[in-house]
Amino acid sequence: MTGQARQLDAAGTDMDAVGSAVRSRTAYAYGEAGGDDAASALNAFVTAWESEARTLASALHELSGKVQLAKKTYHGTDCVVKTRSDGVRVGGGRTGTPVQGARTSALSGC
Repeated sequence: MTGQARQLDAAGTDMDAVGSAVRSRTAYAYGEAGGDDAASALNAFVTAWESEARTLASALHELSGKVQLAKKTYHGTDCVVKTRSDGVRVGGGRTGTPVQGARTSALSGC
């Protein structure tokens, strides 16, 4: 993975760690929480948090895969465009596009 896909995947891994940390404390007792009602509420909150962390981690990992796939797809399409545009002839010679703001073309990697 590269770039943004790697960052999203790393964020998903971080959320996996959050879920693991929360999961290790899903059963608070009366003495720890200050009463049966408080312990019950805290346990429900922690369980919901763990579930949310798992959902977020899964979504981030899925999104990272989709971003990586989109990058590969667009790169392949860009190369097709470059190949076809390189074949266009105008007035007996090839056309050129000046560099804008000293940036390289997205097609330069093909």
